[in-house]
Amino acid sequence: MDGNTKSVASQSFWERAYQNLKSARKRVAQRFNKGRGPHQFRVGDTVMYRKHLVSSKSKNVTGKLLLRWSEPLVIAKVVNSNNVSLANPNTGVIVRRAHVSQLKPYIK
Repeated sequence: MDGNTKSVASQSFWERAYQNLKSARKRVAQRFNKGRGPHQFRVGDTVMYRKHLVSSKSKNVTGKLLLRWSEPLVIAKVVNSNNVSLANPNTGVIVRRAHVSQLKPYIK
């Protein structure tokens, strides 16, 4: 075998390896994205965000007895595809920024 045929065989090996990686990535992405879609939250929607509950013995607070969801807030701005700014509905002051996975619609 001369050096030229060896480099051609090596090149085709790496091309096949690269194609196999691309197809494997595509299969995993299809499985992961099944049933997923863009969020439906818009500016002006009233939502609640999920709180991070922490117990405190010094404050005599038990995390499992705390409220898991915040008071109703209004979406003031969509920061990017996954984050929104939340504002107080009465004053319009921005309270916090939240990921859409932490939100749920507020039903009156």
